[in-house]
Amino acid sequence: MTRKCHRLTALLLCCALLISAGCAAAEKTVTVTFTGDCTLGSEESTRADQYSFDSVAAREGYDYFFANFRDLFEKDDITFINFEGVLSDSKAQESQRKRYRFRGPSGFVKILTGSSVELAGVANNHIGDYGKQGEETTKQILEEAGVEWAQESKYYIFEKDGIKIAFFALHNKWLNSNFEKFKQMILRMKQTGEVNAIVATWHTGKEYRGAHESGKISTESTAKRMIQYGVDVLMMHHPHVLQGIDIANNRTICYSLGNFVFGGNDEIRTEKFLIDKTVTSLYSMVTQVKLTFGDDGTYLGQQVTLYPTYTSSGGPFHETILNNYQPYRANAEEAVPIREAIQIDTKFDLPEITTDSEGLSKIEMPYLPAFEGAMIPESDGEEDLLASGPQGVPEAASAAPTRDNKSN
Repeated sequence: MTRKCHRLTALLLCCALLISAGCAAAEKTVTVTFTGDCTLGSEESTRADQYSFDSVAAREGYDYFFANFRDLFEKDDITFINFEGVLSDSKAQESQRKRYRFRGPSGFVKILTGSSVELAGVANNHIGDYGKQGEETTKQILEEAGVEWAQESKYYIFEKDGIKIAFFALHNKWLNSNFEKFKQMILRMKQTGEVNAIVATWHTGKEYRGAHESGKISTESTAKRMIQYGVDVLMMHHPHVLQGIDIANNRTICYSLGNFVFGGNDEIRTEKFLIDKTVTSLYSMVTQVKLTFGDDGTYLGQQVTLYPTYTSSGGPFHETILNNYQPYRANAEEAVPIREAIQIDTKFDLPEITTDSEGLSKIEMPYLPAFEGAMIPESDGEEDLLASGPQGVPEAASAAPTRDNKSN
């Protein structure tokens, strides 16, 4: 081969490498972190108690509660929590008909801003604990602090590198009457190219049950319809305990993330629940989803990592443990029962637990490339249901809490 040919070959190789590098660089990613229920406040009757959330905040400071997850939250693009309660310096319009009402003073918003929490879902059964006053004050406090919020048809659009993602926070009370409206919204957003992906959280399910509702008209069937119509990631909460994972159209569904920083209870049962012996609210998971897009904004796929979590490391307290309101990531041994709690409500085998450089556990789900074909339901008879469109949403989960025991 002549020297000229060698040079030409080398030049072509360099061009190929540059093109390859350019293609790799063309991919864009958005990393989203989700947590379960967060209640930053107390009941009026327990606010002054030694072990109440408010008392712990006074002793430990605002940075205490999310301290074990701050690094994780800071490294993502956006952290999305379910904010279950009210921020207000007034107890006006307290809903006496409700058994549990949770409120934190306005200063508690610094718990979020100091921990890199950018988005709060306020579609749940506790945002109305203090009537319209409490709800509107909460939204105003969040906005003034720079924390975005989403609630039902009021979605939030996050943008990075030209990629736009719509974030929805849904609640049964609204969805029961507005499923068709929601369906048309997400279909339009996808068809017009308003956004490149849609992410939703949904406040639903029976409290303290380790398995989600399945069947023709159920949480599962409705979740799969949401995916079919355009939702790319669906995370759920309300049961206060862990439930399983599902995949439809190569999109991820998590049926319940459990609690996270939950100021509503100063005790947590360590034993398996009497209601459902497979679960306890001590177990939780934080999920992180890496969404991948082409340079032109085309959705390419997603990869989910589960972080097994304990909602408290508090010491013994009667037959429970004291809730210190500071969740932490489990090590490999501690993560085993958490993985089992998720697996018992999951139809496929979860990956094994691995650890990071600090010995903290994680469960890395396989990468799911974009799949736009017709969804193939797993449940018998569900094909006709999906083909005929929405048939309603779960009737099992009520808008009001269904706790059987306050300490649960």
